[in-house]
Amino acid sequence: MPSHSWQTVALSLLLTRLVTLVVYRWFFHPLRKFPGPWLASVTKYYRGYYEIFRDGGWLDQLEVLHQRYGPVVRVAPSELHFSDPDAYDDIYVTSKILKDPTWYFTTSPAPGSVFSEIDPKEAAKRRFKLGSYLSRKAVLRLEEVVQAKVNKLVKILSSYPTPSNIHYGYRAATFDIISSYVFAQEMNALDYPGFKHQFLTAMDEIFHTAWILKYLPFRLDRLPEWICRRIAPVTIPLIEERQYIANKIDELAMNLNNHDPEDKKAVFDMFIRDSSDSGLPRWKLIDEGAAFQMAATDTTANACAHGTFHLLMNPEILVKLRKELDEAWKDVSQDMKYGQLEELPYLGAVIKESLRLSCGISSPTPRLVGKKEVTIAGCTVPPGTIVGCASYIIHSNPTLFPDPNKFIPERWLSGDSRKLEKYLVAFSKGPRICLGINLAWCEMYLILANVFRKLEFEAHEATLENVRFRDYILPLVHEHLHVQVKGLRS
Repeated sequence: MPSHSWQTVALSLLLTRLVTLVVYRWFFHPLRKFPGPWLASVTKYYRGYYEIFRDGGWLDQLEVLHQRYGPVVRVAPSELHFSDPDAYDDIYVTSKILKDPTWYFTTSPAPGSVFSEIDPKEAAKRRFKLGSYLSRKAVLRLEEVVQAKVNKLVKILSSYPTPSNIHYGYRAATFDIISSYVFAQEMNALDYPGFKHQFLTAMDEIFHTAWILKYLPFRLDRLPEWICRRIAPVTIPLIEERQYIANKIDELAMNLNNHDPEDKKAVFDMFIRDSSDSGLPRWKLIDEGAAFQMAATDTTANACAHGTFHLLMNPEILVKLRKELDEAWKDVSQDMKYGQLEELPYLGAVIKESLRLSCGISSPTPRLVGKKEVTIAGCTVPPGTIVGCASYIIHSNPTLFPDPNKFIPERWLSGDSRKLEKYLVAFSKGPRICLGINLAWCEMYLILANVFRKLEFEAHEATLENVRFRDYILPLVHEHLHVQVKGLRS
């Protein structure tokens, strides 16, 4: 048979397969009765278009889809997204719906970490170990580590003669905190010009490529190191940081027998020692260390940056916060403890509103329905369905949060504010709640209280673009907020 005949047959078979797949997904798929755009029902690249070509615009499109189709939308051939706030608990708190292994392997920046662990039993074991190091009691014992970095941030900001990138300033502080707290390693990101440590700028670049990497047939970071360095030089700082973690693992493995039980080590050292007999693969330990640094740096800093922008843009809110801080904290030469700051209601309301608008992880993290159908917000969902509910969608719900785009701390001080806290999901909820939540709260209280009590400053050429984030798993902004410090407050 001539070669062109084989080509014709191959093309015909391919077209037949495509047509058959489209017909099945459109007319016979278990999700065929759920509303949504027809293109989303036949290909995952409907979503990919908004993620890649519309600058991380999938959240914007999700809002459009829910306005058009209602509280549950078919957003991919086998995927549903829910906007009903009560769906969040049904998806993420219940133990019946597990993590989608495909997404966590192809998209998560640290697939071997507890954040991405699919097996609930393995995740529970590792979370139990890590949780003891990151409990509220443990954080309070090392509060001075956080306070020292916050004091350093305030000192450096007060010495800058030109406008400072406060977004990077907050990230440098949280990066230095987690590095000191978890690794006993001084990264000194706060000392870098403009706070632009190479790890922080590399994180931005890596997450900006997240959606392209999602649709590749392989994980870029699992390629040999020399290939990554050649074809993706932006990954070099991350590669070097992973190498540091790998070296620390090897060093500790060689000295396990010399360990003194009374010797207090960094969190990651203790975790490795406790995991030495658990059979946890080396690559998972490395991913765990990388996840510590990435997760603990951005979420807290984003919340502080959002809060700072809205406080500076709303002088009447700033006056209320500073009045509360000034009355409670008379002598700024003495550090105020985290426990004391927690007792300030308006500061707490400012932080909660900052978390609501910054939303934690922006992308809806997917869950996979198992072999039995489940009920989500009163809706029966068939087996094998991927489901999700973005924190941004919950935090923007106008029924729960009237004028959702406005920064209104008072909403957290009303009589029914306790009910609202159920829907503040920046750290997720249930058995997979963020392990670093206690450290994050400590950081936010200390950072915002110290900055606004001690510094007199104003926004420099601020616009809404400073808080208009795009969805790249994390909420990333293209134009960072800059501030001009005028001096110290007495």
